[in-house]
Amino acid sequence: MKRRIAFLMSAVLLVSSLTGCGGNAGGSAGSTSAAQQNSEAKETSEEGQTKGSLSGKTLRVGTMPVTIGVPVQYAYDKGYFDEAGLDVEIVLFATGAPVNEAMAAGEIDVAVSGMASVYALATGLYTYIGDGSITLDGEAIYARSNSDIVKEEGVIPGTKGSAETVRGKSILGPLATTAHFMAIKYAESFGLTSDDFTMMSMEYAQAYQAFIMGDGDLLATKPPYTSQLENEGYVRVCGISEAMGSPMVNAIYTQNSIFEDRQEDLKLFLDCYYRACEELNQDKDLRKDYSMKWYEENGITFSEGDMEDEIETKIYHTLKTLDTEEYPFGFTMMSIGEFFMEQGMIDKENLPNIKACMNDSVIKELKAESGK
Repeated sequence: MKRRIAFLMSAVLLVSSLTGCGGNAGGSAGSTSAAQQNSEAKETSEEGQTKGSLSGKTLRVGTMPVTIGVPVQYAYDKGYFDEAGLDVEIVLFATGAPVNEAMAAGEIDVAVSGMASVYALATGLYTYIGDGSITLDGEAIYARSNSDIVKEEGVIPGTKGSAETVRGKSILGPLATTAHFMAIKYAESFGLTSDDFTMMSMEYAQAYQAFIMGDGDLLATKPPYTSQLENEGYVRVCGISEAMGSPMVNAIYTQNSIFEDRQEDLKLFLDCYYRACEELNQDKDLRKDYSMKWYEENGITFSEGDMEDEIETKIYHTLKTLDTEEYPFGFTMMSIGEFFMEQGMIDKENLPNIKACMNDSVIKELKAESGK
């Protein structure tokens, strides 16, 4: 298998004691994917080219062994990229920040990543070509049961705390991620700013371990740690749904040069990705078994309950749901970009780059060809 690990997961992530964290394989009935339609036409015997590849070059895809990355690996393992004539190499990272770094270094061609993508998009060096998985809920901030924060109901329904109890607190979680975003939005709900709390930057597994050992006042985290914390008696004080007020949609973006030179390869990649998404959505047992196996291979062990929670709170886009009134193309990245600009985390002059990089032309072609 053409996959390489581009990071060293922390020892904490690899210790299972710290973690607890589709359907018809032929695709939708009556439809044929663009990859299947084009695979025969792309075969070539030219020396130095991969059989079936339009460009003859490997498409290097960076992602993470989390929800958003599952369809990429699933499509690879099912042979969809081979059917499409694509030579795909999957490169795994711990979080979105190193994905951005790899893109900047030219080490990968496509990123299937999370909220940290907004920083890359603000540079103007990339083209946003697709929406990824949708987070309805599941990521949250937790406090200890004896914390003064949990004694008061928050301003936003479903949250806890007050300006007095949150001010000066330390929050554990990785910077430039959903955890960081939640922390800022949570503080803002009380009229506070990012200057009124301390964000102690740690990767998710490390932050979880530190928190249960007594460090920090709050923990901003994601599954499987959320369900583990609740089982252990910790109290949820704010969730991603309360923080955002709308679902969060992850990103798929590419190098500008790749978009200009290899659009057909990108089209086939997205076709395979969304084909996998549809199958994983349709068969929850398939998704559960496949995801748990892949996570475990990468040192992340989910319990049955953890996985069921993830499936309920994180769903996959399909060609039918993409670029619609309910889910406008690239909306999450644009709205988060505006928020981070207000926080001084993205320069004002770079904000227009996020909107300018949105290009749904490949998605429109796929939707037109599929009739969705």
